[in-house]
Amino acid sequence: MSVPLPQGGIGIANLPNQKHKIVAKKGAHFTVMVVGESGLGKTTLINTLFSTELSAPKDYTRRHVKQLDKLTEVEILKAELEEKGFRVKLTVIDTPGFGDYVNNRDSWAPIVDFIDDQHELYMRQEQQPQRENKID
Repeated sequence: MSVPLPQGGIGIANLPNQKHKIVAKKGAHFTVMVVGESGLGKTTLINTLFSTELSAPKDYTRRHVKQLDKLTEVEILKAELEEKGFRVKLTVIDTPGFGDYVNNRDSWAPIVDFIDDQHELYMRQEQQPQRENKID
């Protein structure tokens, strides 16, 4: 027995609109990691990408003083943005000091460790019976 199709089709063409409604209601969550030498334009890229000043420009005139510790830092900045009723939870992971040294051997190790730790944390949360409040 066949059922006549509705005049607008079976609704496959409407799926993007349904997904848009769901995302618009819940909001979106973006996590962005920027890696590069100091003064390269990572902060400018993020501020331009999201049309806001999430992080103030830094002063790099004394960046050579910081080279004594020889560690790549990981800075996390969280912000909630809204445009035309659409909410975005934004997490920016910045790595000031990456590649600033004469010897950059293993300078990537703290970044890889950070990514591994975040993945492990997420997987641990995913395996729990109550997963509604996962931290991403």
